[in-house]
Amino acid sequence: MGMDQTQNERGYLMLLIGDERRTSDAALGIALRGAGHGLRVHIIEFLKTGRERGEVAAVSFLTGVTLSQYGLIDIRTRPEELRGPAISPDRLQAALREAREHVTRRVTNILILDGLLTLVDEGMVEDTAILEFVERAAPWTDIVLTGRAATPSLHEAADSVTLMQVVKVREHEPLRRGLHY
Repeated sequence: MGMDQTQNERGYLMLLIGDERRTSDAALGIALRGAGHGLRVHIIEFLKTGRERGEVAAVSFLTGVTLSQYGLIDIRTRPEELRGPAISPDRLQAALREAREHVTRRVTNILILDGLLTLVDEGMVEDTAILEFVERAAPWTDIVLTGRAATPSLHEAADSVTLMQVVKVREHEPLRRGLHY
């Protein structure tokens, strides 16, 4: 077996925890890297929406990378400005169905579930549902979860947990195209 092939019974589970923007940035970097290796990558953005996001345009240039958006946060909306969840219950169910399909079809190499950890933290999704995805995933399907926090059971199940901490950010600065969206 090659260096990147292991005999695990399931794929790799990576948690990127912290500020939503920073965890998404890291996940998009993983998507780019996967595309560079010819892997099939699918990104589900649970909290975000908007064609003006750079990643929406970028996936059209990357062979094997696809993206779906289900959320309510566009580039002009700050998460703290929303009243209530950043995704409607019916859109959440549709996004979870799509994630399940990618695990079941067994053709996706990297499945990025952007913002899903935040929805677990908010009580909208049970961590057991995510653990079920992970257990059903083929050994060649790696799952990346992003969000602001993770439960102890997700920490335990993860192969890698990265805590991303913002050290400095200027308040009230305009968002910069390419850096922030």
